[in-house]
Amino acid sequence: MSIQNFIPELWSTQLLTNFRKNLVFGNLINRNYEGEIRDAGDTVKITTPSAISVSGYSGTVSYEAPASTQQSLLIDQQRYWAFELDDVDQAQANVNLMQAYMQEAAYALANDVDAALAGLYTGAGDASLTIDLSATSPREDMYPTLVDAGRILDENNVPRNGRWVVVSPKGYAHVLKEAEFIHASAGGDQVLRTGEVGSIAGFTVYVSNNLTLATSRKYLYGTNAAITVADQVAKTEALRRETSFKDAVRGLLVYGRKVVRPAALGVISATE
Repeated sequence: MSIQNFIPELWSTQLLTNFRKNLVFGNLINRNYEGEIRDAGDTVKITTPSAISVSGYSGTVSYEAPASTQQSLLIDQQRYWAFELDDVDQAQANVNLMQAYMQEAAYALANDVDAALAGLYTGAGDASLTIDLSATSPREDMYPTLVDAGRILDENNVPRNGRWVVVSPKGYAHVLKEAEFIHASAGGDQVLRTGEVGSIAGFTVYVSNNLTLATSRKYLYGTNAAITVADQVAKTEALRRETSFKDAVRGLLVYGRKVVRPAALGVISATE
């Protein structure tokens, strides 16, 4: 057996690609400030320009001195994966087998990170909306609640383009009962990926099992401007196991996440 021919760059790239494809929330955020990330503890500086005023012209012009604000995105999360193989070289020779291992690792990472991103509901600018979907109460309609969510974003001057809402499977079952819901498959041959299921009230609807349950299930809505994420596969390596006649492959993902525009993120507390 040998691990000398292991190519970390190849499998790191594939792992990160598959990881991002499997994310639900990872498609509902931005990576505008990712920059150079090499390891945990790195910091990404986020600079936000201030607004520029418009004044009436009466023959003279006054110039503003705009002041930008700065936030720090700390790369403070570290998640690893590891598995054993009888022979790394043999697995690499069987490309489909090695790809399958990496896809499984990527899915597990994506599921873990998605749960962490769903937990950012605490940074939302508005958490005033509630809905009761439990069997013990008269069923409340999702559509009016989402109309109110859209109104809140409008009042915060959040663009209407690209708005999304993430609901649980039970929430999706209720959305399906709304006459206003447009299923994604109605738009043609679109392949349903990353949890996208359709649209309603100006929102693209996504389904996730990772929404936080804190007394009530926390549905998130907003736009990609709300949350930023920076991630990097810091290490992918093969090594010889000391306690068995096997090789092992392991990797480390580092990332940071932050709500940078709270006004573009809202929460619907759903009693299920």
